Amino acid sequence: MRAQIVIILAALGLASCVSVLPKAGPDPDIFRLSERSLPMPLATDPVVLVEIPYMPKALRNNRVAISHGGQSIAYAGAARWAAPAPQMLAALVTDALLATQKVNVVTPREGMHPPIGLITEIRHFEAVYDNGAQNAPLGVVTIRAKIIDRRTRKLLAQSQFSAQSRASENRLEVITLAIDTAAQDAGAQLGDWVAEQLAADTAG
Repeated sequence: MRAQIVIILAALGLASCVSVLPKAGPDPDIFRLSERSLPMPLATDPVVLVEIPYMPKALRNNRVAISHGGQSIAYAGAARWAAPAPQMLAALVTDALLATQKVNVVTPREGMHPPIGLITEIRHFEAVYDNGAQNAPLGVVTIRAKIIDRRTRKLLAQSQFSAQSRASENRLEVITLAIDTAAQDAGAQLGDWVAEQLAADTAG
């Protein structure tokens, strides 16, 4: 079934107008990010506390975000992510770290207090129509990351990771796949960087 897109333009989460490209079906399609297959055995040390990522208000939901450039954010009316974006991306970051086999991970709900923490900010998690609304967009994901010493709140390292993936068609299922591909790429970059930083810190 060819899914269609309803665009609800927003400025940082505030709805402004509605555009139809063209009519959408009555029920949204639900999409998930890919689950990474984790290698075994997993590392036992060092352990990193992964916080829920910070995201701009306009992206802190389960809507599939779309941008036509500039400051406006739009949403695909016929699509939803299976969970709010911060929750999905926290799982993606966790798996990316575990996949290195050099870092273990705990989350705040586990009640553990390792000395190293990872704070992330998702700057982009969207499809960007850089070639016009009728052409296939780019899936774009950008993650800013900080490694901190949780005992002293000292910043140990920081970096930014970006990835893009062009959708092969202007259809929702293909567009969400492009966003997923970009997210997995950015997450892998982040995981490798964290592992390298902590290995260097241990060696030093």
